[in-house]
Amino acid sequence: MTNAVRVERAGHVLTVTIDRPARRNAMTYAAWDELGAAFAAAAASDARVVVVTGTGGAFCSGGDLDGGDRAPHPHAQLQAVARTSQALVSLPQPTIAQVDGLAAGAGFGLALACDFVLASTRARFGTMFVARGLSPDFATSWLLPRLVGPRLATRLCLLPEIFDAARAGELGLLEEIAEPDALPGRVAALAERLAAGPPIAMRLTKQLLRDSHARGVEESLAAETMAQSINRLSADAQEGIAAFTERRPARFEGR
Repeated sequence: MTNAVRVERAGHVLTVTIDRPARRNAMTYAAWDELGAAFAAAAASDARVVVVTGTGGAFCSGGDLDGGDRAPHPHAQLQAVARTSQALVSLPQPTIAQVDGLAAGAGFGLALACDFVLASTRARFGTMFVARGLSPDFATSWLLPRLVGPRLATRLCLLPEIFDAARAGELGLLEEIAEPDALPGRVAALAERLAAGPPIAMRLTKQLLRDSHARGVEESLAAETMAQSINRLSADAQEGIAAFTERRPARFEGR
């Protein structure tokens, strides 16, 4: 345990915070595994939303290249990064990246791996791998082309530069930009809205969307049919239909 990650729960919302401010939240080998364990625990919990953020005016500046521990071999270190990435991408709950400050390298991938990205006006982004003689990790090579298209993803990776939140918004990478003091409140509002939704339907919807790239239309239709059958048998679906007919807000309990 490195104490690089803090996990806090408030109601239905779980917040995972990277806490290495002296290193701009750069991640060591052990810190990646600690973060991955936090995501695995979140997946097994009854939390409805997971927020990912960092302390000290930074989100995550990627791997700690000149400080902290080292794995016995680079491949072992990158396996820790891959495990953590897989744990985040596979989270069944909706995820929100709260980005205040730098999100670069693997930290950029960490933000992209979340379902929603809200950033402060002082947030900065960049792949930066090639600038260090490296290639993308933390699923950046999988996530970025799906978000911005293969041509722009190639440019962002092969001609790396740090860009601001306004540019990230233009590229379609952000849901919202707020002043630093207002960012936590905006994230909390989105988290509350997501947490009020039907957990079963939201988890199944997220799974359908995540798996759609690997499926043809026939497989997608079969997956939709199965998911919708599960939904229709849930108490939440009965509540949602009743709320619609009675013209009142639905109260979803996740069953």
